[in-house]
Amino acid sequence: MSLGKTGEALAKGFMESLGYETVAENYRYNRAETDIIVKHEDKKVLVFVEVKTRRSKSFGEPQESVTPKKQEQMVRSAEGFLMTHTEYGDYEKRFDVIAIMIENGKEKIDHIENAF
Repeated sequence: MSLGKTGEALAKGFMESLGYETVAENYRYNRAETDIIVKHEDKKVLVFVEVKTRRSKSFGEPQESVTPKKQEQMVRSAEGFLMTHTEYGDYEKRFDVIAIMIENGKEKIDHIENAF
């Protein structure tokens, strides 16, 4: 499994452990993509999650690679999702980043709520 897919699987499990349910994975609208879309039914919140996974910090912290251009793509993807999934109209919407470092077989998950 690729590093990216490993990170997405870890992030999905992490969000599910917090009571979220996965709605979509690798959702694409035009050329914009969101890694994971989850919902928390009790809190009535829909979360668009970008996952960044690294094996070292030689290129900086994983979350530093969520650029304004990537944020713009996530917003576009979310707008497309909401146009076709009107059942989430009354949910609070949020953009989170899950940054994962995997070093020496150990993973560290940093969950940044309301990242932008």
